[in-house]
Amino acid sequence: MVYEAQRMSIDRLPNRWRRSPRRWGHPLHSLCSYFAMFPPQIPSVFIRWLTEPGDHVYDPFSGRGTVPLEAILLGRTGWGTDANPLAVTLTGAKTNIPSERRVLARLAELEEWAPTSGRPTVPPDIDMLFSTKTLRHLEFLRAQLDHSNPLDRFIAAMVLGILHANARYDGTPRGLSISMPNTFSMAPGYVRGYIHDQGLVAPRVNVFNALRTRLAQLDLPSASMNRGHAWKRDAMRPVPDKLKGKVKLIFTSPPYLEVIKYGKYNWVRLWFLGHEPRAVDEKLMATSSLDKYLGFMGTAMASLAPSLRKDGRACLVIGDVRRGDETINLAREVWKQVLEPTGWNLEAAISDNLPIQHKVSRIWKDRNGKATKTDRILILTRGPRDPLPSIPRMTWAEPEWQRQKEGGP
Repeated sequence: MVYEAQRMSIDRLPNRWRRSPRRWGHPLHSLCSYFAMFPPQIPSVFIRWLTEPGDHVYDPFSGRGTVPLEAILLGRTGWGTDANPLAVTLTGAKTNIPSERRVLARLAELEEWAPTSGRPTVPPDIDMLFSTKTLRHLEFLRAQLDHSNPLDRFIAAMVLGILHANARYDGTPRGLSISMPNTFSMAPGYVRGYIHDQGLVAPRVNVFNALRTRLAQLDLPSASMNRGHAWKRDAMRPVPDKLKGKVKLIFTSPPYLEVIKYGKYNWVRLWFLGHEPRAVDEKLMATSSLDKYLGFMGTAMASLAPSLRKDGRACLVIGDVRRGDETINLAREVWKQVLEPTGWNLEAAISDNLPIQHKVSRIWKDRNGKATKTDRILILTRGPRDPLPSIPRMTWAEPEWQRQKEGGP
């Protein structure tokens, strides 16, 4: 139930996150770039509005882990799952945050064991990107890091964040590889030609020194924070028993309608994780068929419903899709054809009109079916509920441990 005054307030809700500083958010949010990520300000508003400290917040399409991390920073428990192994690694790093001291100790231990000679044998597409010294360190870390160990998984996520990047203004590489044209991985053939045309030479980087430099920028807490959970999960399968009936808020952005091949554009990072890009893409939802997409959403939402508490809510961020001169309001299609017929109740629908240059899909420019200007956020329940709570006054303060580091109250 939404009263008229509250409806006006909800319609203006996007102004809340637009008033925040453009680069707002804890440095851990930028641990590694990722496609189709929303800024942390958006889930921060909904977490503060619709949950209380100690509540469980869940993102079943967690991507780089923005929602679980923001939940943890706000004193909640953050859960994140994804079918993409890259997303699981990044989300896992942000739901079990080690102290800087522990990371430094582990890096020193690993560096002591690292080989000092020889060039590893790797696929040619990888070999062209890195110097001998850098590649030697990377191959060692690939073999030594245990991803079931939260500390090692965090270090792996750090490696992924600096593995490759575009160039600085002076032309020098930002990451461990030759300077990529973009922060994502272009096709190997394109990169090979780019290296040749630009006359690029792989930088001789000590990976351990680069990781220590990166670590100093992440502002880790003085003590480890194990306030969340992340694991690999197919969204078509039921949630595990440990999650049933516990979640106060599901906040997620489901896959768009045939927008991104996550494996294809992350082939370098997936090499480090030991996964084939094509195999990853085969397991992720990507279709140009609206009917197949709606079928996927129906199965996914049915699997998520048991995780909600009786007073819980689900918020879906769904972008409009362009098909030629036509714009499809995909959120409305999902509501009318999937959610309403299966017992979900719509409490509110919020439109967020974004400048096209701020959308990750701008890389496709004006190609049909790609870039969108409007995201719509559906607020859903599984049954009749009390009116939505009043929207609280919000500030954009730093997390408690950051204020303490800076000598604040």
